[in-house]
Amino acid sequence: MMHGLMSAPFVYSNPQERYLNQDNISVVLAELKETLLGDNRIVCNLSASGLTLDCVSILPAQLKPLKHVYALDLSLNRIRATWQQLLPVVKSFLDGKVVQYLDLSMNYLPALQTLQEDPHVLKSYKSFGETLSFGLDGNPLTGNEEIDHWITAGRRFKQEAYGYQHNVYEQ
Repeated sequence: MMHGLMSAPFVYSNPQERYLNQDNISVVLAELKETLLGDNRIVCNLSASGLTLDCVSILPAQLKPLKHVYALDLSLNRIRATWQQLLPVVKSFLDGKVVQYLDLSMNYLPALQTLQEDPHVLKSYKSFGETLSFGLDGNPLTGNEEIDHWITAGRRFKQEAYGYQHNVYEQ
């Protein structure tokens, strides 16, 4: 059963496919602010924009006042971090209610299996449920609960952010 949106919300993406950093991210945020209309929920697609951990770390404070950003796609960027380094950033987006869904797939992060090495960190990441995606949405379910959690979360992000229908993933 699919929960949430049955169709995709408005999607804003980096229109000129600019390579973003701390010097020019404000231009994109200004464009995003102009895009916000009424109570519409917006998906902000900043994938493949060259964002680093430093630049992503400042986004929660800048996005929070916008209030209508529903999902944030940060896939395919240059975010290099350990799980411990990334956790405060993820918390600031999701615990801070800046966005409801966050995708960090295909960045320079450690293998998901390494989360098993620190049960406290694993528990923290899993506490976000299906609101946090590290990709894997195209993979079939494995029967391994630890892996299937991340596959399901990736699918949920695609459903909520882009309106993909659940049956796309049925096997």
